[in-house]
Formats: sequence, structure tokens, C-alpha cells
Amino acid sequence: MSAINAFLEGIVDYAGLFPPARLDLPTALGNYDYYQRHPRASMLARFVLPLDLLLTAQPLPARVSLVCRGDGVQLPELPPQVEALEVAGSLATPTGLPVFHEIDWRGSLTTRFPTAGGVKLRTGGLTPDTIPPADAVENFLLEAARRALPIKFTAGLHAPVPNDDPQVGARLHGFLNLFAAAFAAYSGETDLAGFIAGAGWADFQFTATHFHAGPFSFTLDEIVTLRRKFVISFGSCSFLEPIEHLERHGFLQFE
Repeated sequence: MSAINAFLEGIVDYAGLFPPARLDLPTALGNYDYYQRHPRASMLARFVLPLDLLLTAQPLPARVSLVCRGDGVQLPELPPQVEALEVAGSLATPTGLPVFHEIDWRGSLTTRFPTAGGVKLRTGGLTPDTIPPADAVENFLLEAARRALPIKFTAGLHAPVPNDDPQVGARLHGFLNLFAAAFAAYSGETDLAGFIAGAGWADFQFTATHFHAGPFSFTLDEIVTLRRKFVISFGSCSFLEPIEHLERHGFLQFE
């Protein structure tokens, strides 16, 4: 396995039901089914599904990440396709599934992090105020790494590097930047904000055995370990856009 294939393995949780795509359920389910046969299907992870649609999502995708919002959410008996939970609020009872607690990046993070499970950072939205500044992302990554908690990102990461979005009216984060910064945080680095905000296409290179990202470099073994244990995935309402950007800039061969 090459470094880029290890890096991209199961990196995208498909969130076609969510903004800005906001697809209807049949269309999103159909897309997910199609993407499982895509030449880059190895990049596809779970289907992101709100709890209130669990019973109407038929057929239920083989891999589901269930989104739960509210305090004291009572879960029904969950089918085996549900592999993980993304919680904005709290659950009424513990669960044996992996749980990613959504963390509000505004203000102090130390009192908001759970003692167990994983954490999730919302990295974008439809308005400029929903996009965390680079120092807030840095703080999130350092706190997660200090506690050795697995993380995932969601929202605003269709492009691999930072980019200006005229519809949002702001500069969006890039998933190459965030994943590389997360790798660095879990490797003991602490000065990340400048890289998160400023690294561009020229700062990234994949070889057969390494991922070079600005001042940071990671071996194939490190990539595999970090992705599997700590830096899990990012949710995107588009599976194809990240692939198209990588292809356009020569990071993937055109299929």
C-alpha cells in the first residue's frame, strides 16, 4: 500500500443529507450505493444518518454513522449496520459503540472534552461565523492528542487545501491541512496554527513510503496507525469533489 492510499483509506463519511447538498433520503442512499462501486470506493467510509431517519432509511446502508442531537437522547435497539454515533448533546445511557462527541470550539475546551470515547470538530458551515479559526482548530487537536482521543471532522472540507468560498463568504479549511496537523499533534508537535491556515498544494507530497506536509513528515506505518487509531474521517456531503480536487492537482491518477 502506498502512502496516499493509506492516507485516503476510508477517509470520507458520506453526508449527502446535510447542508449544503441537503439531498433527499432516496437520492443520498442511491449515491452511497453507487459510490461503493466507484474506482475510489476505498476512500468511502460510513453513511451519515440522523437518528430520526433510522427507520425510514431502507435499505439501510451496510455502514452507518448515526447522528444524535439533544440532551439525554434515548436510543432504540440499533441494527448491526450502525458502527458509530455522532452526538451533539448527550445520551441517556451508555452504548458499546464508538461515540464521537461534537465539541464547540468557542471558549475553553478543557471542560468540554469527554473522558472517554471520541470527539468531533465542526470545521465549517454556511456562514463565516461557523468556521473555526486556525488557533481554535489547533487547540482542539492539542487537547484531543493530550487525552489520546480519536477524532473526526465534519463540514466545509470538500477541498484538500484552504480555499475562498464565495457562497459562504469566507476562507474554508482544507482536509490535507487538518489531517496533517492532526497527525503532527498526535506525534507531539504543538505549533500548528500557521500550517493549518497557510499550507497550500506545494506543501504536500506523497511518495510510496512517506507523506510530506510542510515541516512535517510521516512514514507509511505512522499514517496507517494514526488513521486507524486517532484521525478517523471527515464528513462530507460530496464524495466526488474531494476526489476531483486531488485528481486535478496530480495527487491521483485519473481513472
